[in-house]
Amino acid sequence: MEKKLKNSVTIRGDSLYCPLSLSLDSYGNCLTDCVHCYLRRLNHTWGEELKPLDLNLFEKKLVSGLNNKSPQTPLAWALFQKKTLRWGNKTDPFQEVEKEYRLAPFIFKILIDLEWSFVIQTRFTHILMEYSDWIHRANEKGLITIMPVISPGRQVDWEIFERKRTTPIDCRIANIITWKSEGIPIGVNGEPFIPGFHTVQDFEMTLKLLKSVKVESYNVYNFHFNAFVARRLIEIGIDIEKIWYYNQDKQWKPILQQLLDLSKKYGIRLGCPDFVNSGIYWVEEANTCCGINVANPCTFNTHHFKKKKQEGLSEREILQSCWDGTGDWKQGKQIVEGTPGCDFYTLKDIV
Repeated sequence: MEKKLKNSVTIRGDSLYCPLSLSLDSYGNCLTDCVHCYLRRLNHTWGEELKPLDLNLFEKKLVSGLNNKSPQTPLAWALFQKKTLRWGNKTDPFQEVEKEYRLAPFIFKILIDLEWSFVIQTRFTHILMEYSDWIHRANEKGLITIMPVISPGRQVDWEIFERKRTTPIDCRIANIITWKSEGIPIGVNGEPFIPGFHTVQDFEMTLKLLKSVKVESYNVYNFHFNAFVARRLIEIGIDIEKIWYYNQDKQWKPILQQLLDLSKKYGIRLGCPDFVNSGIYWVEEANTCCGINVANPCTFNTHHFKKKKQEGLSEREILQSCWDGTGDWKQGKQIVEGTPGCDFYTLKDIV
């Protein structure tokens, strides 16, 4: 009997840094196995079994969450408050096996029936295109945003890191053009920018491409570097010492500033979850750090903390106005107040 994914709806571990921390995974593994994906160590931790989500449990989770009058956990609060879901967190929801399992129509129906807003993040736009009717049904109710992933290296990244297992870049662009013409909200995910591999010129060329097809938002974040990824990059001949060096704050910050300036030059709204290195004067224009506006983002996170600080609110006012039950109050308070001894960045580290 095939095992199914029981916990398909989760709160991201970095919820204090992410307004889209309420997440949905269709599958308990990502068989695409992109070389540069830091989450793919989970394939080796959990095993190679796919584990499609249990649709009955998924629907029950959402319905019971909405009816829970006494939420006690961050996940329970997010469900009760109907926070916008990011569909595609640890795994790609439209990876090739979706052609076999066809879970998406059932998931679409559940979300549409409940009028639950969601963002689809995927590298497989050609498979998502097969669900055009469902996309339009969701859009008629103002529930959907599609966020294709196109990292700054574009074709090179597709060949080297994604190993040509995903939708080709020119096809992703063609799909984006179609969705844009049909009035579907689109924002492109640009993660990761790999300092020491990607260049500022790569980023600028990607902005030009997106501008040419009328994409209005992109996002940037440097590399999630861990030992698992390092070993895999070495295997394909990538210089990880160079990447490690440029991925450090001292080297990354001036690179990031160039990327921020370029986004202004081309008139593209740039999402940037790096609240420290983007500096106190960089103002996010969207309610998420993906560069997109959603119906109901989580607000107890650095993205909203920083905005409130820029508006001149006191530490107490920031905490009171941002608290929505979905984060860790104690750690959030430390981030806002800049408590000495924190092992993470605080608002006082922004310069």
